[in-house]
Amino acid sequence: MYKYNFENATDKVLADKEMGYIAIPACDGQVKHPEHLQQHEMLQVLQRESLTENWSVVRKMISELPEWQKKDTVNMLKKTNNDLAKKFPDESWFFNND
Repeated sequence: MYKYNFENATDKVLADKEMGYIAIPACDGQVKHPEHLQQHEMLQVLQRESLTENWSVVRKMISELPEWQKKDTVNMLKKTNNDLAKKFPDESWFFNND
């Protein structure tokens, strides 16, 4: 977690006092965090499959997600599909083990 929020003027002033003037913190690069890129790519594929109503692929991909992430992901996909007037299966279908 970052110590200062550079979008907040008060935090920016405090950071400038402590570290000297800097416009933004140094980038630590995406190379150090490949899991974020992998997760982003997976979410894009999930969303594309959901919008094309390829439910078997969506269900399989959701089953591979960590348990803490499944409900939020289904909710996100449901909202996206509803916004575009696309159908979406009942949420419980994704969590059944049949």
